[in-house]
Amino acid sequence: MSKRFFTYMLLIAVAFSAVAQVNVTGKVIDKESNEPLTGASVIVKGTDGKIKKFASSKADGAFAMTLPSVTGCRLEVAMMSFAKQSIPLDSVTFPLTVYMEPGTTLLKEVTVKADRIREQGDTITYNVGSFAQQQDRSIGDVLKRMPGIDVAKNGKIQYQGEDINKFYIEGSDLLGGKYGIATNGISHDDVGAVEVMENHQPMQVLSGISFSDKAAINLKLKNKAKATWTFHGDAGGGYSWQPEGAIWDGELFTMAVMPGFQNITTFRTNNTGEDLSSSSIDFFAGRRNTGLSRYVSVGLPGVPSLSDKRTLFNRS
Repeated sequence: MSKRFFTYMLLIAVAFSAVAQVNVTGKVIDKESNEPLTGASVIVKGTDGKIKKFASSKADGAFAMTLPSVTGCRLEVAMMSFAKQSIPLDSVTFPLTVYMEPGTTLLKEVTVKADRIREQGDTITYNVGSFAQQQDRSIGDVLKRMPGIDVAKNGKIQYQGEDINKFYIEGSDLLGGKYGIATNGISHDDVGAVEVMENHQPMQVLSGISFSDKAAINLKLKNKAKATWTFHGDAGGGYSWQPEGAIWDGELFTMAVMPGFQNITTFRTNNTGEDLSSSSIDFFAGRRNTGLSRYVSVGLPGVPSLSDKRTLFNRS
């Protein structure tokens, strides 16, 4: 008797379970072509808006899900290039056929930002656009804002308080120690990134043999500044009554960075008395003991003062 009772109760439980489960089935069809759609997203949401079940349509457009109840639920079907469908499930008979009509899917706006500072091994890369400001004129103005980098008025660069030992443009040592021409001359808008190569050994023959605690700078140019000539400059003029006469001050900077060929040419002139010699200082001369100060001394008695007119031309 007890065995029959147990079997009877088990059948009731199975029947109750079968009644309690709802099979949400159907197909997703393209309304225009009447063809099944594969890969459509099929979601069942409850009254609270939360997802209860989800599935994707198969090759024949079919989908199938099982839920305890669909009371108050909605079926949402979405697919790229088709208008989203939302169907209340309270009074729906399954299997269900969902017809999708062509439409547009609005995507949220996505903003891609480059890393401000990126580190890889001994190389630290600064994104110039992240540090540049509207009033900046040269790459030197932007370098001053980069952490760890200091730039003097004459263009001399220090990293972590130490003088750099090389200055490259696209990996080439074009200017040697006279890199102040580039620091104060290259437009920041032509430079995409600044690479700081820590522990840089400038002599390749000593690489891996002799350690260096100095860093080097490498400018990575934007594509628009490569394989073409770039020009920029400014000029000003006026009239002075003390002393009487016309005055001028101007400069021109040209650059070309091409495969197998690099050129930087600068021309500066003024008659205001501004000393232009700082524009062509060799910052590595002291390291090589080739500074002219060891051989030339100006200031002897009877030597006339220099003219106010200044002209400086440099081609590298």
